[in-house]
Amino acid sequence: MNSVDHPEEPLDLWFESSPEPGPGSVDRDRCRARRVRARSALTPSGLEGFDWALNPYHGCAHQCAYCYAPSVLGEDRARWGRTVEVRQNMPTVLSRELKRKERGVVGISSVTDPYQPAERRYQITRYCLERLSRHDWPVCILTKSDLVVRDIDILETLSQVEVGFTITSLDEHQRRLLEPGAPPVARRLAAMSMMSESGIPTYAFIGPIYPTSTVNELRGLVRRVHEAGASYVLVDRLNLKRGVWLSLLKALGPDPSLLATARRHLFLEEARDVFYPRALRAVEDEALSLGLAVSRA
Repeated sequence: MNSVDHPEEPLDLWFESSPEPGPGSVDRDRCRARRVRARSALTPSGLEGFDWALNPYHGCAHQCAYCYAPSVLGEDRARWGRTVEVRQNMPTVLSRELKRKERGVVGISSVTDPYQPAERRYQITRYCLERLSRHDWPVCILTKSDLVVRDIDILETLSQVEVGFTITSLDEHQRRLLEPGAPPVARRLAAMSMMSESGIPTYAFIGPIYPTSTVNELRGLVRRVHEAGASYVLVDRLNLKRGVWLSLLKALGPDPSLLATARRHLFLEEARDVFYPRALRAVEDEALSLGLAVSRA
């Protein structure tokens, strides 16, 4: 099974059936899906506010240049995003675990995107949500995809649920460079509006703040997520975990001006010590001026 280039249609339609490619034939703009079996579904979460983490997939086709997951998992960053493992039996495993594990907030997901393109075909996240709904466990989703609106019918049945959207920039040029496999920001904002209008609480994760962002851009971004119905904002700076800068260097290479800005804000002492404190404060000040709760991740 191969993928095709992201068509940017109303919902993710990236994957299509075709013969398996030969060794070495997959480039960074393409992604394969491989079905695997999971031994467990719920893992203890070290993230604040979550008791459990649920990751229906291993790997992520969004291929964000700043992604920390390869570093956390100790995987080859150069190959991350080329293959996505579909944990096809996870809904069945989850059903068993829900009967014996202590009830708690389930974060979907921590090291992948539960609504990446493969989800449209395999629906592992949806089937897991059905199981969680039967037991009415609290759920918190974080995604970059508008595909989540497909599951509003299940989300409405949960007594405790919220859906977060990672929205890092309104600049589509920068988004294409740094989040090449993710849906455009306009689609995420539209999905947030649909969720909010359906009565499902939403939040925005502005993280990481691009090292190429401006204060005015960040203030405008906060206004847009407020208009889309976000209940609150989480914000975070970029953390240069192992391999992240090399990925940014490659991603921003086609735009020397943006690359120079990122390099200055991350490495030049006089700019580095000013940029992120100022950027974080801009997000916080704008959110508070709108009556929007805000906290740092």
